[in-house]
Amino acid sequence: MKRILLALVFAIAALVLFASGALAKKDNEIGQVTGSDVNLRANPTTESAVLCTLALNEQVEILGREDGWLHVIAGNNVGYVREDFVFVSVAGNRVAYVIEDGVKLRGGPGQSSYIITELSAGGGVKVKRIVGEWYFVSYGGESGYVHKNYLQLTRSLSGSAASEMMLTRGMEGEEVKKMQKELARRGFLIDSQVTGMYGPKTREAVKTFQKAAQLDGQDGIAGPQTLSLIYDRSNGIKKSLASRMDFLGRVQLIDWFEGGDKAFSKGTRAVVYDIRTGLEFRVRRFGGWYHADCEPVSAKDTAVFKKIAGEWTWDRRAIWLKIGSKVYAASMNCMPHLPDVSKGDNFPGHFCIHFLNSKVHENEKECPRHQSMVRRAYSNSQA
Repeated sequence: MKRILLALVFAIAALVLFASGALAKKDNEIGQVTGSDVNLRANPTTESAVLCTLALNEQVEILGREDGWLHVIAGNNVGYVREDFVFVSVAGNRVAYVIEDGVKLRGGPGQSSYIITELSAGGGVKVKRIVGEWYFVSYGGESGYVHKNYLQLTRSLSGSAASEMMLTRGMEGEEVKKMQKELARRGFLIDSQVTGMYGPKTREAVKTFQKAAQLDGQDGIAGPQTLSLIYDRSNGIKKSLASRMDFLGRVQLIDWFEGGDKAFSKGTRAVVYDIRTGLEFRVRRFGGWYHADCEPVSAKDTAVFKKIAGEWTWDRRAIWLKIGSKVYAASMNCMPHLPDVSKGDNFPGHFCIHFLNSKVHENEKECPRHQSMVRRAYSNSQA
């Protein structure tokens, strides 16, 4: 009898130890596919063979992670799927960003459900779970449902990222337009590209800005760090006009009396790009009525002007004049003459900038040499 009781004790102890070990074993994470016909690949690259395609909301077992890919079990297949196509609920709330303005946060997973609030493009939300084609999210203290078509899921887990702005290709709205306007002011876009749509040209402009700002991530996605720099006007990051390619097809031939005088109004600052040397400097128009009387903005600008001219001369030069995000064909002389409005720019007087059909003040006639340089500036921009 004692032997039987002793055997039972050992058996129970063994069962307890086995059960404890089983409970101690960590289960693999379960993910949910967030797209339709998502490729499961043999290796973690887009060039590797496709083993099968995964359906929307299909569950996969996560075996591991590797450079933006998940190693998963899907049915009878074991392979790799891009991490941004899988929602892993047990890993924490995933961050997603709103694609366009006016997206509805609803009380339930359906278009007929009541509207809690509206979301703006670029706003971050925390995705808690997926219900069919709807994401259950939290946003600004509210929780509700947003259709998956209006959110861009990221690889980031919940944290500060969900409360910050991110703009990327495919988004549309006022925040996109606000960013585009600032990029245009800095010379990375032109006015006609300020549309509120985050397309290929905006992405390239953001990438160019990121390069100019020497950011580590130059991916064309305007995240919190990039946006902070774009809106910080104290950093002076602007696109240099040192490349002819920036002007091709952009330069306008505008009549001085039919828009030129207004475009380059008194007090306006602009950038002169000398076509022959590729050098540029800043100018300010302070007067003139038949053409623009101008002065360099600073002594530093005067130094560049002097380098262009070699020596002060009345010779005319073909230039491109950048005013805001617009560029005009123009001509300038390189001779300082009275009056000298500003004393701190190291330029002893002012110089003249002519547009198409502008005139000389003394005789109220067009200057053939200036007009020849204006047309040369325009033809050079069409090459």
